[in-house]
Amino acid sequence: MTVCGMIQPETLEEALEALAGERAMACAGATNLYVDRRHGKYLDFDYVSLERLKELRGIRREADGWHIGSMTSFSELERCEIPFAGALIAAASQVGGPQIRNRGTVGGNIISASPAADSVPPLLALDAVLRLVKAGGVSREVALKDFMKGPGRTDLRHGELLAEVILPHKSGRSVFYKAGKRNALAISLCSCAVYMEERQGAVGEIAVALGSVAPTAVRAQRAEKVLAGARPSEMCRNKLAGPAGDVSAEAAFRERLRAALMEDIAPIADIRATAEYRRRIAFRMVLHNVTELWRCFE
Repeated sequence: MTVCGMIQPETLEEALEALAGERAMACAGATNLYVDRRHGKYLDFDYVSLERLKELRGIRREADGWHIGSMTSFSELERCEIPFAGALIAAASQVGGPQIRNRGTVGGNIISASPAADSVPPLLALDAVLRLVKAGGVSREVALKDFMKGPGRTDLRHGELLAEVILPHKSGRSVFYKAGKRNALAISLCSCAVYMEERQGAVGEIAVALGSVAPTAVRAQRAEKVLAGARPSEMCRNKLAGPAGDVSAEAAFRERLRAALMEDIAPIADIRATAEYRRRIAFRMVLHNVTELWRCFE
């Protein structure tokens, strides 16, 4: 039987010193850890509990953006008042059940690096930046899009701890949609977050991020280029532009968007869904979310 230790630091400095150990790993809400251990992972690590570190909790507004402590729970995110983060609030409300949302943390969700992590697509769409700290006062900031390296793999270095997530100030709105086998307690088959700003009756700044359709959650940059500058009459005649819209223009626009999106994603087939289903639902989700955002601007 493998014996591991549990270290419970009272301060961030104590936690960082403990994480400098050769076989030490941070433990946040532990909602994934119990499952991982049953599958034989992390059995010979000493766990550094972050439970008592108040400086890693909470949400605050500062000059450079909104700062979200890595130990902020999904239940707290559900109640946050970040004006442009509707997608993040919606995603937090759909994580597991109430018990998981009370224990699970945004930092743990990021570090787990699951392609299906619910909070990651909204954070990608909102241009999240991560602040990583290390013993000795060392810190660095890295964009979330550069931090995810593959399933279960990130750019986290030995001894580092994710301290907070920073969302730069924005003036637009965002929405999130998730497809699963059930309405709750379901791993996503596909998820999509879209952030958008309206500019003179057309799409201004736009960001599209999807989960469960690639080795990591991804920004659909090719699809974003197609959407930028588009007008309702091009995108969706029936829902956005009224009966006078040009059906042929709409069909051509959708085909360009679909082709671009297919280059952005690389879904696999597994026990939950086929790759083809994920391609189809990803395209429908992007259209759905853009439609929902246009309604907000009307």
